[in-house]
Amino acid sequence: METTIQILINSIVSGLLLSLVAIGFTYIFQVTKVFHLAHGGIYVSGAFACWWVLTKTNNWFAAIILSVAVVAILIYLIEKTIYLPLTKKQSNQSISLIASMGLYVVIVNVLALFFGSENKIIDNTVSGSFELGNIILTKVQAIQSIIGVALIVAFLIYLKFSKSNLALQAVSDNETISKIFSINTESERTKVFIIGSILACIAAILKTMETGIDPQAGMSITLTAAVVAILVARLNVLLIIAFSIGLTILQNSVEWFLNAQWKEGITFLILLLVILFRTEGIISYNLRKDRA
Repeated sequence: METTIQILINSIVSGLLLSLVAIGFTYIFQVTKVFHLAHGGIYVSGAFACWWVLTKTNNWFAAIILSVAVVAILIYLIEKTIYLPLTKKQSNQSISLIASMGLYVVIVNVLALFFGSENKIIDNTVSGSFELGNIILTKVQAIQSIIGVALIVAFLIYLKFSKSNLALQAVSDNETISKIFSINTESERTKVFIIGSILACIAAILKTMETGIDPQAGMSITLTAAVVAILVARLNVLLIIAFSIGLTILQNSVEWFLNAQWKEGITFLILLLVILFRTEGIISYNLRKDRA
């Protein structure tokens, strides 16, 4: 029983971090229609920027601010030089997918070239844990949970009260018609990319506090986030959180009770089963059908 509770606690914390990445991924995809696998490169870029600044200054505030700035600049350049030109040319979505995969490979190799491929560990001053019998919650996990929940609440507040929310919905539904109604679609796209990337950046920093970071760490969590995005099929934050935690519980249970090699495999087995039988995702929505 204690083992089950410990797996559940660890999974909830990890699921919150995954949900930050999944919310950012889904937000970007729903608005821009770009299946942004380079999200994994953005994820590790933010973590590496934080690690580098901490090694130079040992100042968390400076490290987080610079990490966010690096990620914002990087995704801005990617959007303006790669994704937006492809969109203007009305390229097939498969082209943007291939471009995104290429961007991921480039980012990872650049990071490995400058910083090496080994795992980077942050000299963390936060140590210790809260114990209830044999059940343990580390102080790092507590920080991850608090910041993760705070970011999700902030994102929900932004969606609810931001004046640009209706514009974002319009761009998502039909970018061409949005331009006719004088919506600056390029500006809205850039905003979405930056917000989604900052969520991934903070998730990466929080994860690095616990396990460190290496250049290849972004792809696994991004693919899992993509699975969540496909399963939910809409930008429904609460459902994304629920699916993220559910998948993390499943992965950790499989790793503990069966074999660690099945941890990622079981996730994609679920995805294959879902897309075979429910291409619209597990949660269905009533969509308006236009007359021919």
